[in-house]
Amino acid sequence: MNMQVSVHPATLEMRGISKQFPGVTALADVDFSVQSGEIHALIGQNGAGKSTLMKVLAGVYQPDGGEIRIDGQAVRFSQPRMALSSGIGVVYQDLSLVPKLTVANNIFLGREAGGSILVDQAAINREAMRILESLGVKGIDVQARTMDLPLAQQQLVEIAKVLSHQPRILVLDEPTAALAEEETALLMSILRGLRDRGIAIIYISHRFKEIIKLCDRATVLRNGQRVKTVEIIGTTEAELIELTIGEKVDTFFKHHDVRAATRTAALEVETLSIGRSVREVSFQLQAGEIVGVTGLLGAGQNELARALFGLTMETSGLFRRNGQVVRLRSPKEAIQHGIGLLTEQRKTEGLVMTLGVRPNITLPSLTAFRRRALFVDGRRENQRAADMAQRIRVKTASIESPVSTLSGGNQQKVILGKWLLRDLDILIFVSPTQGIDVGAKAEIYAQLTELAEAGKSIMVVSEDLIEILGISDRILVMFHGRLLQTLSRAEATEERLSAAIQGNPL
Repeated sequence: MNMQVSVHPATLEMRGISKQFPGVTALADVDFSVQSGEIHALIGQNGAGKSTLMKVLAGVYQPDGGEIRIDGQAVRFSQPRMALSSGIGVVYQDLSLVPKLTVANNIFLGREAGGSILVDQAAINREAMRILESLGVKGIDVQARTMDLPLAQQQLVEIAKVLSHQPRILVLDEPTAALAEEETALLMSILRGLRDRGIAIIYISHRFKEIIKLCDRATVLRNGQRVKTVEIIGTTEAELIELTIGEKVDTFFKHHDVRAATRTAALEVETLSIGRSVREVSFQLQAGEIVGVTGLLGAGQNELARALFGLTMETSGLFRRNGQVVRLRSPKEAIQHGIGLLTEQRKTEGLVMTLGVRPNITLPSLTAFRRRALFVDGRRENQRAADMAQRIRVKTASIESPVSTLSGGNQQKVILGKWLLRDLDILIFVSPTQGIDVGAKAEIYAQLTELAEAGKSIMVVSEDLIEILGISDRILVMFHGRLLQTLSRAEATEERLSAAIQGNPL
């Protein structure tokens, strides 16, 4: 339950903070404050200024204007260590752990007990265990290498590392992005406990449901400016979305209408089984429709999507493409049959992060730009890539900019662009809006609708029920590896979906 924030002097005040980079105003006269014993959400689209504001607080950037006050005293941090010594701890989305070191040694890196020559490893292990236990974290071996831990546990170790400095102000940047539902619940419990201990917590997230459930206040940034600060009690998710994007929430989902009689089966799947994860699943994907596939984590929906792109070997069953039996034993075969996968693992499976926007978009289509066997028509390739980037509204300084410099939403658009350039007829999206801001989500949803209206067949795999309800013409519900229920848009409600994913179709 959200607490009612009492009227006390703010632990942290940031007044009139401004920051400019060459050609860009990142922050313009931003005011922000957080009180002791409060969880304060900081929300906004990618590029709104959230990370820049927190980097100013952490001493990574120097502000061009404004001041920072802690307990009413003006402070200025010329480097991150000064901010840390003043009680400001930051847990960034990109973890800073050393993979080959143990959990305990990561937590106390640079502060090892026992002096400069002899290290008291037993003392380090004991203190690391104490910190984790104080957070309610169980099941993490402090002597294990962090590289051997699941990503969710690494996230908890990162938080423990920052908390070992005993900060008074804790900043968390998208802390649940890599966490499943159970792990997210644990983190929320930890943060409530920290709030009760009087720690001021700044919580950056795109997940409005979490913010409503966890936070006390929220400050919304848009285009480097503060839009509004609201009390969470009495504020709805729809209101937060509208403040963030500056538009009504009903602009999010724009349904298209294609008469069922005009549709043809682009892909038919019969009795598909994948090892122990998927059992005898049959369905059709029709031209011009968006089919949502959902279920609890591990219900088999992700394995199903990967099998359709030829990424899973242990399969049995039958695939028909436009009525003809086909084999999907590799991504190459899937692409030959007009099927593309937009994976949730953007950085490892969807993109070559060190390459620019242009080569990432054109990579699957290079044969179309060949003039001779070994030569590519660079001018035509550049033009087609630039046209595609403009069509899908990729925000980038140049089509040669590394995709690693783009926001998550723009990275997702680049993956979409490479398959659109290849002109595939069936596109499978796995968690298409995972980790991207609300404005980018609206653009992705609009493009899914445009693709369906153009006759493409779209499958969206997601555990976000609001997303599935908002974009799907039909919804397939997976439960323990089986297709439990199929619902039309007219039949589907959040209540029915919630019951079905639990194995209780209404």
